[in-house]
Amino acid sequence: MSITTKRGDQGVTDLLFGGQAEKTDSQVEALGAVDELNAVLGLARVTMDGEAADAIDQVQSWLVTLMGELAMPEGKDASYEKAGFGRIGETEIEWLQDWCAGIEGDRKFKGWLRPGALGGELAARLHFARTVARRAERSAWLVSENVATPELRIFLNRLSDALWLMARKSEES
Repeated sequence: MSITTKRGDQGVTDLLFGGQAEKTDSQVEALGAVDELNAVLGLARVTMDGEAADAIDQVQSWLVTLMGELAMPEGKDASYEKAGFGRIGETEIEWLQDWCAGIEGDRKFKGWLRPGALGGELAARLHFARTVARRAERSAWLVSENVATPELRIFLNRLSDALWLMARKSEES
Protein backbone atom coordinates (compact mmCIF):
# COMPACT_ATOMS: atom_id res chain seq x y z
CA MET A 1 0.00 0.00 0.00
CA SER A 2 1.39 3.38 -0.98
CA ILE A 3 1.24 6.32 1.42
CA THR A 4 0.87 8.65 -1.56
CA THR A 5 -2.68 7.83 -2.65
CA LYS A 6 -3.60 11.36 -3.85
CA ARG A 7 -7.11 10.83 -2.46
CA GLY A 8 -6.51 13.72 -0.05
CA ASP A 9 -5.89 16.16 -2.88
CA GLN A 10 -9.62 16.88 -3.01
CA GLY A 11 -9.97 17.65 0.72
CA VAL A 12 -11.16 14.22 1.78
CA THR A 13 -9.38 11.72 3.99
CA ASP A 14 -9.93 8.05 4.70
CA LEU A 15 -11.32 6.72 7.95
CA LEU A 16 -11.41 3.09 9.06
CA PHE A 17 -13.61 0.51 7.34
CA GLY A 18 -13.91 2.42 4.07
CA GLY A 19 -15.23 5.60 5.63
CA GLN A 20 -14.27 9.03 4.43
CA ALA A 21 -14.56 12.54 5.83
CA GLU A 22 -13.80 16.07 4.74
CA LYS A 23 -10.42 17.22 6.04
CA THR A 24 -12.22 20.09 7.80
CA ASP A 25 -14.60 17.72 9.61
CA SER A 26 -14.45 17.90 13.41
CA GLN A 27 -13.58 14.20 13.58
CA VAL A 28 -10.53 14.72 11.35
CA GLU A 29 -9.54 17.85 13.31
CA ALA A 30 -9.62 15.86 16.57
CA LEU A 31 -7.69 13.00 15.00
CA GLY A 32 -5.05 15.43 13.76
CA ALA A 33 -4.74 17.09 17.17
CA VAL A 34 -4.12 13.73 18.85
CA ASP A 35 -1.60 12.81 16.15
CA GLU A 36 0.21 16.11 16.79
CA LEU A 37 0.10 15.45 20.54
CA ASN A 38 1.74 12.07 20.00
CA ALA A 39 4.51 13.71 17.94
CA VAL A 40 5.07 16.47 20.50
CA LEU A 41 5.29 13.89 23.28
CA GLY A 42 8.00 12.21 21.22
CA LEU A 43 9.98 15.47 21.38
CA ALA A 44 9.71 15.41 25.16
CA ARG A 45 10.45 11.69 25.48
CA VAL A 46 13.80 11.90 23.67
CA THR A 47 15.07 14.20 26.44
CA MET A 48 13.95 11.83 29.23
CA ASP A 49 14.94 8.50 30.64
CA GLY A 50 13.78 6.08 33.28
CA GLU A 51 10.29 6.03 34.72
CA ALA A 52 9.20 9.32 33.11
CA ALA A 53 10.21 8.14 29.63
CA ASP A 54 8.42 4.82 30.22
CA ALA A 55 5.27 6.69 31.29
CA ILE A 56 5.32 8.87 28.17
CA ASP A 57 5.87 5.76 26.04
CA GLN A 58 2.79 4.18 27.64
CA VAL A 59 0.75 7.31 26.99
CA GLN A 60 1.88 7.38 23.36
CA SER A 61 0.73 3.78 22.97
CA TRP A 62 -2.68 4.74 24.32
CA LEU A 63 -2.81 7.74 21.99
CA VAL A 64 -2.48 5.34 19.05
CA THR A 65 -5.50 3.48 20.44
CA LEU A 66 -7.32 6.78 20.87
CA MET A 67 -6.56 7.73 17.26
CA GLY A 68 -8.12 4.44 16.18
CA GLU A 69 -11.29 5.37 18.03
CA LEU A 70 -11.34 8.79 16.38
CA ALA A 71 -10.77 7.24 12.95
CA MET A 72 -13.86 5.06 13.28
CA PRO A 73 -16.84 6.21 11.22
CA GLU A 74 -19.99 6.67 13.24
CA GLY A 75 -22.07 3.50 13.27
CA LYS A 76 -19.10 1.18 12.74
CA ASP A 77 -18.75 0.09 16.38
CA ALA A 78 -19.37 -3.57 15.54
CA SER A 79 -16.68 -3.54 12.84
CA TYR A 80 -14.29 -1.80 15.22
CA GLU A 81 -14.90 -4.34 17.96
CA LYS A 82 -14.68 -7.28 15.54
CA ALA A 83 -11.32 -6.00 14.26
CA GLY A 84 -10.02 -6.18 17.85
CA PHE A 85 -9.10 -2.52 18.20
CA GLY A 86 -8.81 -1.21 21.73
CA ARG A 87 -10.60 1.59 23.49
CA ILE A 88 -9.62 4.09 26.10
CA GLY A 89 -11.51 3.34 29.30
CA GLU A 90 -11.56 3.64 33.06
CA THR A 91 -8.32 1.66 33.45
CA GLU A 92 -6.31 4.20 31.46
CA ILE A 93 -8.01 7.13 33.21
CA GLU A 94 -7.24 5.64 36.63
CA TRP A 95 -3.62 5.10 35.59
CA LEU A 96 -3.35 8.79 34.68
CA GLN A 97 -4.98 9.82 37.95
CA ASP A 98 -2.54 7.67 39.90
CA TRP A 99 0.35 9.09 37.85
CA CYS A 100 -0.79 12.62 38.69
CA ALA A 101 -1.11 11.78 42.37
CA GLY A 102 2.37 10.27 42.35
CA ILE A 103 3.91 13.35 40.75
CA GLU A 104 2.05 15.78 42.95
CA GLY A 105 2.59 13.93 46.23
CA ASP A 106 2.99 16.51 48.97
CA ARG A 107 4.14 19.24 46.58
CA LYS A 108 2.27 22.50 46.52
CA PHE A 109 2.93 24.12 43.18
CA LYS A 110 2.30 27.85 43.39
CA GLY A 111 1.59 30.24 40.61
CA TRP A 112 1.61 29.74 36.90
CA LEU A 113 5.11 29.85 35.49
CA ARG A 114 5.74 30.97 31.98
CA PRO A 115 6.95 27.88 30.09
CA GLY A 116 10.71 28.09 29.73
CA ALA A 117 11.09 30.78 32.42
CA LEU A 118 13.42 28.55 34.43
CA GLY A 119 15.39 27.48 31.38
CA GLY A 120 14.30 23.85 31.39
CA GLU A 121 14.02 22.45 27.87
CA LEU A 122 12.11 19.39 29.06
CA ALA A 123 9.60 21.53 30.96
CA ALA A 124 9.05 23.71 27.90
CA ARG A 125 8.47 20.61 25.74
CA LEU A 126 6.04 19.17 28.27
CA HIS A 127 4.14 22.46 28.48
CA PHE A 128 3.93 22.46 24.67
CA ALA A 129 2.53 18.92 24.80
CA ARG A 130 0.06 20.05 27.47
CA THR A 131 -1.32 22.79 25.23
CA VAL A 132 -1.71 20.34 22.34
CA ALA A 133 -3.48 17.92 24.72
CA ARG A 134 -5.90 20.69 25.68
CA ARG A 135 -6.60 21.43 22.01
CA ALA A 136 -7.13 17.72 21.33
CA GLU A 137 -9.57 17.60 24.22
CA ARG A 138 -11.48 20.65 22.93
CA SER A 139 -11.57 19.08 19.47
CA ALA A 140 -12.90 15.83 20.90
CA TRP A 141 -15.84 17.72 22.39
CA LEU A 142 -16.90 18.69 18.86
CA VAL A 143 -17.08 15.05 17.73
CA SER A 144 -20.14 12.87 18.20
CA GLU A 145 -20.17 11.04 21.53
CA ASN A 146 -20.65 7.85 19.49
CA VAL A 147 -17.05 8.32 18.29
CA ALA A 148 -15.38 10.48 20.96
CA THR A 149 -16.60 8.67 24.06
CA PRO A 150 -16.74 10.34 27.47
CA GLU A 151 -13.76 8.21 28.54
CA LEU A 152 -11.72 9.43 25.58
CA ARG A 153 -12.44 13.05 26.52
CA ILE A 154 -11.70 12.49 30.21
CA PHE A 155 -8.43 10.75 29.30
CA LEU A 156 -7.27 13.82 27.34
CA ASN A 157 -8.24 16.09 30.23
CA ARG A 158 -6.29 14.00 32.76
CA LEU A 159 -3.34 13.78 30.39
CA SER A 160 -3.05 17.55 30.16
CA ASP A 161 -3.06 17.71 33.98
CA ALA A 162 -0.33 15.07 34.14
CA LEU A 163 1.79 16.93 31.61
CA TRP A 164 1.48 20.16 33.61
CA LEU A 165 2.61 18.31 36.74
CA MET A 166 5.50 16.63 34.91
CA ALA A 167 6.66 19.99 33.55
CA ARG A 168 6.57 21.61 36.98
CA LYS A 169 8.33 18.64 38.58
CA SER A 170 11.07 18.74 35.95
CA GLU A 171 11.71 22.39 36.87
CA GLU A 172 12.50 21.38 40.45
CA SER A 173 15.67 19.56 39.46
